[in-house]
Amino acid sequence: MRRADQSPESAPAWLLWPVRAVAVVVVLPFRLLGMAVAAIGRFLHRYLIVPLAWLGHHAIVVPATWLWHYLIVVPVTWLWAEVLLPPARWLGKALVTVFGWLLAIPVMLIGVPLMWLWEHAAVPGARLFHRWILHPLGIALAAAGGFLWTWVLAPVGRAIAWFLRLGWQGTSWLFRQIYRFLLRPIGITVAVTWHYTFGAVWRHVIAPTGRWLRDEILRPTGAAIRSVLSALGLR
Repeated sequence: MRRADQSPESAPAWLLWPVRAVAVVVVLPFRLLGMAVAAIGRFLHRYLIVPLAWLGHHAIVVPATWLWHYLIVVPVTWLWAEVLLPPARWLGKALVTVFGWLLAIPVMLIGVPLMWLWEHAAVPGARLFHRWILHPLGIALAAAGGFLWTWVLAPVGRAIAWFLRLGWQGTSWLFRQIYRFLLRPIGITVAVTWHYTFGAVWRHVIAPTGRWLRDEILRPTGAAIRSVLSALGLR
């Protein structure tokens, strides 16, 4: 009889036992080796790497940091603060003072006289020049400009405008009269003469003669020539 826990689609027992045996023989050693390597790694980390790191920190890093601080940083800081910085500050102040005096000399020799001349000569002179020359000159020019505009430019402009308006009106009237009494009658006369002379000759003689020559002579002659050329095989 078939076992109750064995499904109908499960592999037969004679095939499962060799597979399990191969799995035990091949897979189990690698798994045991991995577990052994992991255990060795944990052991080395706990009892070798961690103690060596602690020893390196307290035996190398801490003493090296202390030596760097007290043998390099502290002496160099003291040397800079107590030996190099005071002379550098004194030299900087001395250079600033010297440059200040060097700049003060030309200011005292040139700038102060120029400022005095500006305040006591240039500014009062400019005020006097504006008060007694520019201001009266401006008033005179304004008065002259008003006089010139009122009594010269404006009347001349009005006169020119009047003459131009009068000339335009006269010219317009003259052109209207010329058109009305000369150009228009001449045009009418030319049109009537053309209509009853040359136009009549064209309408009643030249045009009918041209149409008769075209229809009665030129077209039949051209048709005959084309027929002859066709009969001779030249077309």
